[in-house]
Parts: sequence; C-alpha cells; structure tokens
Amino acid sequence: MPRNLSNKPLRRLWLGTMAVAMLLLAGCHGQAHGPANVAVTPPVATSAAMQYTCPMHPQIVREAPGSCPICGMDLVPKATGAGGAPAVADLTSVSQAPNAAVLSAVATVRPAAAGTGADTLTLPGVVAYDPRRSRAVAARFGGRIERLLVRYNYQPVRQGQLLLELYSPELVTAEQELIFLLENDAANTALLAGARQKLRLLGLTDGQLRGLARTRQPSYRVAIFSPYDGYVVETAVANAPAPAAPAEASPDAADGMGGSATGGGAATPAAPTQLSLTEGTYVTTGQALFQVINTDQVWGVFQPTPPELARLHPGQALRVVAEGTALPPITARLDLVEPEFRAGASVVAVRVYLANSKGLLRRGQRLTGQLVAGAASTMTGTFWLPRAAVVDLGTRQVAFVRRGGTFVPLPVQVGERTASLVHVLGGLAGTEDVAANGQYLIDSEGFTQTAVPTVSAHD
Repeated sequence: MPRNLSNKPLRRLWLGTMAVAMLLLAGCHGQAHGPANVAVTPPVATSAAMQYTCPMHPQIVREAPGSCPICGMDLVPKATGAGGAPAVADLTSVSQAPNAAVLSAVATVRPAAAGTGADTLTLPGVVAYDPRRSRAVAARFGGRIERLLVRYNYQPVRQGQLLLELYSPELVTAEQELIFLLENDAANTALLAGARQKLRLLGLTDGQLRGLARTRQPSYRVAIFSPYDGYVVETAVANAPAPAAPAEASPDAADGMGGSATGGGAATPAAPTQLSLTEGTYVTTGQALFQVINTDQVWGVFQPTPPELARLHPGQALRVVAEGTALPPITARLDLVEPEFRAGASVVAVRVYLANSKGLLRRGQRLTGQLVAGAASTMTGTFWLPRAAVVDLGTRQVAFVRRGGTFVPLPVQVGERTASLVHVLGGLAGTEDVAANGQYLIDSEGFTQTAVPTVSAHD
C-alpha cells in the first residue's frame, strides 16, 4: 500500500480497485489473449469432386456411376482439377501388370462339356446328282439324226421311250449282210450269230433283229431308246459349273456333273434350255449325245472344315433339311468321306444318299445337315463356349477367366466353330467362370492402369 494513502477515503478507493483487478484475473484463469495466441480451427478435409465418364465416349460425363447411354459400357472414374481421383476398392485386388488383368462386371458362363448337346454339328450342303444313276446316250455309229423326239434339257422321259432315230450307211450294210446270210446260208449258224452280234453292238435290239429276219428289209433308221426313267441332260450342260451352288459346298467336283439346278431357289441355268442337237445333224461314232439322269436317289454333299472333319466318320446319322420344300427332315446315313481334298479347295467333302422318288430334291438345292448331339464328339476334356467368349488375337486365342475381382486372359486351343459356339480343345479345366463377351474386354479401356501401389506377387 502506498504511504501517501493515509487518508481513509483514498485508501478505500485503492483497495476497491485492487479487488476488481484480482476478480478479472481470476475469471481469465491465467490464459493470455491476443492475435498471436488465437487457436486456428483446422479446416475440414475435402476431396476432389468425383465424376464418371465413358472410356469410349469421353463426352459422356456423369456425377454418379452408371452405364454409357451410347454403348452401354460401365462408366469409369474421372478426376477433376489437378488432384487425381482416389482409386476404387477393386484395384486393391490387382496384383499383375496393367495388361495382364481387366476390371469389369460382364456376365460369365461356364464351359459346357462335349456331349451335352452344345456340340451339335451343323453343316451346309447342296443336292447333287448320283452319277451311278446317269447313263450316257452315245452314237454307236456315225450317221445323221433323222428324227429327234427330245427337244430341251431336263425333259422327263420314261424307260424304253424313243429318243431319236439315226440313219447310217454302216448300219444298212450290216443289216444287208444278215439278210444275205439268211437267204443264202441259213444253216451257217456261226456266221448268222456273228452278223446278229454286230448289229447288237450297233444298237439294234433283239426285237428289231427278229423284225429284220421276218421282213428281210433293211431299216435305214435305227431307234435309240431311253435306258430308264429320268431327265434328259445334254453333256455340255452337265459339265458346266453350277452358279447356284455355294462356294463352301460345290456339289459336283467329284461326280463330274455341274449342270444348272432347277427349282429349289437355284439360279437360272447357265446354258440354253434347248438342246444343241437338231434333226439333220451328223454325229460320229462314240459321240455322247446327252445323258439320261435318274433322280429317284440323289446325293447330299457337305464340306466340313478340317476340325469338323475330324469328328465325322461313315455310319453316323445326319439329320438333313432341304430349303424350299415341304419335305420333313430326312435322317440319312453318312456314307462316304472323300479321301482327298477337292481341286481348288482346302476341304474334303462328305456325302449321304437321299431318297427322292417324288423328285422334290433338285440339283444345287441348299441343304443343312445336323449331326445328333453326343454322336459328334467323343473327346474328353473338351468344352464349348459362346463364340464371343473366345477372342482371336491372330497368333493365339484367349478366354477371359474371372480371378477374384478381375478377369485374366488365358490362352486356349480351339477347334471348329458353329454359328454360335466354339469348341475349346485345351486351356480350360471346365470349372472356370469365363467372360461371356471377351471382345468387350478387349475393346474397353478396362485394362488396369493405376498409380496406386499394388501388392507384389511375392508379398
């Protein structure tokens, strides 16, 4: 207390001031105040705004995950600003190089074992003439066509029907020799038998020989009859290529008959329908005039690929459907696998025999042959996958197999391919989940590319 405060009023004033000061100090609890000592509240941590975009169409940007409205691909994170977008949780499962695993949510399939119905083999084919039912009508001697009773290609004829009549001086001479022997040396049976045989070789029938012996008048015309029921096809047409036949199954490289098809959706014949032979035309000995083809039985010719051929053998049942007819499916027996590749093609043809008594199957008509499921393949350890599940990279084929949250490409060995399936000969155990559309994973930008540290395979 100051000494100059001996006065009581002053003394009370000083004591009151000191009391107020002490109360203020007690209220502050000894804490200092000032700009240098103000506690700064830490800011709330915020992350960069997350946006999602389509890898194939970057103009598509969304604020939430979803699918691209253009191609349907899953939208992927896209960082905005200078900072990178945080990696998604699935990336933590990637433990391989960026080009060794793919992140995606595509549907998966399980390989189907051979013999379960997935290995039904379907083959394209065409109808072809059976050359065993074709007979060439040839001139057995030179001469002139006096009368022609067939006028156009594919004209139907019956067995024994008169086709044409030929005049030949050679034939007349042979007939006169027989008549001379009958009139002057009838007891010489050896000479008579030789004269008759000569006329038979020139085309006369036994009935014509009996008529000649009875009338003793030479016939200046010899009649040529149809060997059996069928259609007349000129040789020039029969050897022409068939424009209607598909390239993968040209029907007649083996049977030598490339005549144009009629009906069944085939193209217009390449040759004129009228025969080139006319009355008055001269023919030479041995000249083929035309063919008479019987179509009560025809061929079904199919050309499988080499992998498909390995599964075919004679005796198997083939279910054959003909386009453009009301015929029900025909079950035929696989009769022959040709022992060599056809000229100009890298395929071997197989064929079946098809009954055709009603004539509804026509040459060049398209066929579809289907091998019954389970009979096509007896190979164990082989599987079937959708065609889209196997990606052809040129030098190898791969299938994408699910490994946790990623798809890993595995090399596979494949055989034949059907319209919707591919035969996998090796590379899979059959228990894997395989991406149903492997091409989708190749086309997308789903190959892992991230800066997040990945776990080493040795960790």
